[in-house]
Amino acid sequence: MVTAVNASIRRSALRSLGGKGKKQGARSSPPAKQEGEKMMLSRFLRSCAGQAARKDVLRGAAGTCRAVPGDNKKAYSATLNDVTSDIPQAVDPSVAKKYGFEQVKEEFVKEYGSNCILYRHAVTGAELMSVHSKDENKTFGAVFRTPVENSTGIPHILEHSVLCGSRKYPIKEPFVELMKSSLNTFLNAFTYPDRTCYPVASCNTRDFYNLVDVYLDAVFYPRCIETEASGQQVFEQEGWHYEMDSPDPAGLSFKGVVFNEMKGVYSSPDSVLGRVCQQALFPEITYGVDSGGDPRNIPDLTYKEFVDFHQDFYHPSNTRFWFYGNDDPETRLQILSNYLKDFEANQAAVQKSKVLTQEKFPEPRTVTDYYAVSESEDPQQQQQQKAYVNVNWVLEDDVFDVETQLAFGFLDFILLGTSGSPLRKALIDSGLGEAVCGGGLEDELRQPTFSIGLKGVDAGDEANLKKVEQLVLDTLASLADKGFSDSSIEAALNTIEFSLRENNTGSFPRGLSLMLRSMAAWIYDKDPFDPLKWEDQLAAFKVKLKEQTPTKLFGGLIRKYLVDNPHRVTVNLLPNTTLQKELDSEEQGRLDVLRKSMTESDISELMQKTQDLKTHQETPDPPSALKCIPTLALSDIPKESQKIPTAIRSLGQNVEVLSHDIFTNDVVYAEFAFDMSSVPKHLLYLIPLFCRCMTEMGTKSEDF
Repeated sequence: MVTAVNASIRRSALRSLGGKGKKQGARSSPPAKQEGEKMMLSRFLRSCAGQAARKDVLRGAAGTCRAVPGDNKKAYSATLNDVTSDIPQAVDPSVAKKYGFEQVKEEFVKEYGSNCILYRHAVTGAELMSVHSKDENKTFGAVFRTPVENSTGIPHILEHSVLCGSRKYPIKEPFVELMKSSLNTFLNAFTYPDRTCYPVASCNTRDFYNLVDVYLDAVFYPRCIETEASGQQVFEQEGWHYEMDSPDPAGLSFKGVVFNEMKGVYSSPDSVLGRVCQQALFPEITYGVDSGGDPRNIPDLTYKEFVDFHQDFYHPSNTRFWFYGNDDPETRLQILSNYLKDFEANQAAVQKSKVLTQEKFPEPRTVTDYYAVSESEDPQQQQQQKAYVNVNWVLEDDVFDVETQLAFGFLDFILLGTSGSPLRKALIDSGLGEAVCGGGLEDELRQPTFSIGLKGVDAGDEANLKKVEQLVLDTLASLADKGFSDSSIEAALNTIEFSLRENNTGSFPRGLSLMLRSMAAWIYDKDPFDPLKWEDQLAAFKVKLKEQTPTKLFGGLIRKYLVDNPHRVTVNLLPNTTLQKELDSEEQGRLDVLRKSMTESDISELMQKTQDLKTHQETPDPPSALKCIPTLALSDIPKESQKIPTAIRSLGQNVEVLSHDIFTNDVVYAEFAFDMSSVPKHLLYLIPLFCRCMTEMGTKSEDF
């Protein structure tokens, strides 16, 4: 019997980066039982340590440590020539011009072993980042800037609606049908406060191009913007509509996929907190409204506004395309050219879609809002209703440069990244609340923000709410003066650098992760290459740490961006037992106005529309219509899996090393497998506990 003991650095790095992780609590055992388990664990350790047979595995797919300079490094990390040898070559500029593209910039991004070329379509102005790498998990994305002026949820409803059939694929749910035969590794869409993304990924080249074609047709030629009834029907299904099943006017209600979804979102206190904080920080720009849609405002959206929004923003001139992987670079240009050739430039859309910035506040503000809770009959339980207190800052007038982003990322980790981080610990130890809320640094919008606070605060004592805010400010001021321990700074450096180098996105395609990272600057007309390059900036930051004291460096960041920054909003989110009744009453009031104005003919017409929509939803597409969906042939499936270079060598008696010489970005990955065959049967159940102890409890000289 063999079990593997894996270091958990990858998981910890991702969980800790940005302070977003949660630590699981554990129940304590009675003292006598604890002592007995200690003795059994001690015997278990001795039985494992007594095994001479051991296999050491070094591979390029899961990992624990950085490669160090020296002669041995070559054995564990592929050279730059090895990395670039199989990367598809860039398309000759003359060939790109044939497809209507002009090459703007080309650069090899060493951090991810990829050659990146930025193109601009000569006619429409559409931009394309074509990333050539050895990664077989190919990724495509089409991203539109979609800022809004109200909370009717147009971008969110449109994101749903364009996926409900298009010019070449005129069926109700082409993506549902496509997934039945697709080998995709990712298929989804995202609505941000200022942009909408349509990414897909697949390891199979034919499947990948099928997905790309369906997505391109969906975003540029969707059925939902047709003037005939089918377009409005999609809008009503995905957005909102009146529903009435019987002649009884009391049965009139609002329905719709996005409408129902957002009612659920607005019932979550954590979601309400995030929305209130963002809108309080950015009251004058697009971030001050809800692009996802407020259920109170969604029924204000008309079909004409919906169609106009698509015409304004879903245009190639307002599009940023992304290709990543090991597919043919010229085919990428050809696919896009087939769609872009039918469009002219639309500079009005480009100007209309620009994301503006919020002017900084001259002084801090406090905002009080409410979330709905049910009314309890228990007086004691009523007194235990809890509040959220969150302190929020807008950190900069525009996107962080890479060096500042790195520096503040380190600071964010030091402040909040672990259970022992000083700001997190101060909040928890205060006893003022039950758990930390606020995500720390958030830099995916144009102006980065920082948020931190407590939830589970006693809502009945206003002094407690002020204490939370003061505790955050006092702790930050103290840390700016006193600084941090050398070990916490070293841990932050190691953890974040490891996470950057590894770029381990789990089941999330790496190409999609890089796309979202690049878009955080590109969407605001910044250089899309900059967010992908961090090696030189990291080296410069390390030099700064040596030239300045860490206290001076991080203290300066804390004072500039937090303590002395007047663009601060403290949000107190309080429970309200009558809020849900008020919202329901408001919704019913709108429906009552319509009920009173409806004639018998209106009621019959609405009942018929309700029935027609349900019939449409329940009726499957005919087999003849489904033939439009592309499928894979057996010849499209590779007969052999990807080959990974492998070498086996011996380090002594019964000790083998299996190594894979591939690009790992200067990270050595090691796994150790121990023969457990001599472990007594009555101790076998301790193996999982032993594995956790090995990686999570530290040693005599190093704590966890």
